[in-house]
Amino acid sequence: MKQIYFLLFIVLTFSLQAQDVQQYKFRVYLKDKGDIDYSVDNPEKFLSLKAIDRKKRQNVIVDESDFPISPDYFMQLAHAGGEVISYSKWFKTIVVQLNDSAQIENALNLPFVDSVKYVWKGFVRNKTKIIRPRLFHTAPADISNVENIHGLAEKQFVMHNAQNLHKSGFTGKGINVGVIDAGFTNVDVIPFFASNNIVEYKSFVPDGEVLADSDHGTKVFSTISAVVPGKMMGSATASNFYLLHSEDVSTEFPVEEDYWVRAVEYADSVGVDLINSSLGYSNFDDKELSYSHDDLNGLTSIMSQAADMAYDKGMIIVTSAGNEGNKPWEKISVPGDAAKALTVGAVSSDSLIASFSSRGFTADGRLKPDVVSVGRGTMTISKPGNIEPSNGTSFSAPFMTGLIASLWSINPDLDRGELLDIVRESGDRFHNPDSVYGNGIPDIGLSASRVLKTLPLCEGEYEDELFAVSKIGAGRLEFTIKDEKFKPEVYVVSLLDEVGDVVLQQPFPEEGTNVVSVAELVEDNDFFHVVVIAPHWQKTVRFKL
Repeated sequence: MKQIYFLLFIVLTFSLQAQDVQQYKFRVYLKDKGDIDYSVDNPEKFLSLKAIDRKKRQNVIVDESDFPISPDYFMQLAHAGGEVISYSKWFKTIVVQLNDSAQIENALNLPFVDSVKYVWKGFVRNKTKIIRPRLFHTAPADISNVENIHGLAEKQFVMHNAQNLHKSGFTGKGINVGVIDAGFTNVDVIPFFASNNIVEYKSFVPDGEVLADSDHGTKVFSTISAVVPGKMMGSATASNFYLLHSEDVSTEFPVEEDYWVRAVEYADSVGVDLINSSLGYSNFDDKELSYSHDDLNGLTSIMSQAADMAYDKGMIIVTSAGNEGNKPWEKISVPGDAAKALTVGAVSSDSLIASFSSRGFTADGRLKPDVVSVGRGTMTISKPGNIEPSNGTSFSAPFMTGLIASLWSINPDLDRGELLDIVRESGDRFHNPDSVYGNGIPDIGLSASRVLKTLPLCEGEYEDELFAVSKIGAGRLEFTIKDEKFKPEVYVVSLLDEVGDVVLQQPFPEEGTNVVSVAELVEDNDFFHVVVIAPHWQKTVRFKL
């Protein structure tokens, strides 16, 4: 019987090995983008209207880096024996997969190829369909009689003085948030995400399963988006979300940086405003490809270069610092060394640094991390639909991402650099930063007050295509909704005082007109704010009393 078992083992082993194919991946650097018929005067041919609008709001000029690569270059590389699996228009690169590493010489002989870099080797297996784990008996939360809407996440909000941010109506509405991660297992079926506006799921990993490869992204996403009133709330529940898959969980090679860059470029092209990335790299399976501390200069890694480029394109990149603080590496990982990225370390709910949180500075002496947030005991939702604490800068970064999205929803026209400055300057260590805490824990309440002050000032009346405000007597204002999609009880108007605290909040009656008194604001405030919240838009207006 033992012989039979042994023979069966040999047969199965041989069968599995026979399915394995040794392959290689190379990053091909191009001299140019080839013969392409594009013009900066017609950006709608290669960018979405959302992307064009964001660039205009952020005073970003469309240039040739936005142009796609010529399809002819892809075809010629394929004829040279390479299967195209990724590319970057910003850096003029194409990643090809080869059965024989010697085949890369064919690519090098092409006139438009400048150089190549080996970025992966391994076995490509016949991939079987991943079976997703079953959900526990989860159900949408009952929001009736909920006193503490944030639930188990309340300490996270309190630490940032952000508990009133959502009460004031700022939950990230209108802000397009991209989450780039390792997979989002069961996000589409967990009820606690049912109310989120998930615009798109997309994988940039060959044969990647966005909704089954990993629940790391599920947990990350939950810190921003979860809606479980009284149990757990994310930091920007009303944002528009793009869930982008770039991590190959089976190996660790630089090609994953290429997938990430492709995801960032895609996010740019569809109009994403803000990206969270809880992925970082320092050591690879092939140690010769690993980074050294000297490489943490923001320029060596293509991933870090892309993070800075994303900022230049009008986006904010928030990235985790890494979990190497108590390991030999100790330092941040790429792209956390990017100069224009907001790099987030981790503290516990007692505001003390988590031992695993990666340290700075960068190789060229810049301050990193930029700020810290709760990354030990952060409340998350796992693939079975459980609410549970998780540890890592992977979770401090997205919680901060959501807070920034909520701040940006106050004034979506605010320059991204000014917004990041406001967040950094509100840190409790801003005047005495270090390589462990960076600028410290941002005070989001203080930040919100500063963002409100960036709004244009109205002294009498306000009107746009969606709503109008006018004075109808001493201490009385009339609000009128002009939205064609208006439905009573769904549209809400709030009055906030000078610092942003709610004074009054009520729905609109059926006729779409609401009259409110601001008399009680006059005594203690020089300014007040009107916030109108609709199902698909939100507007905040600053008035002088």
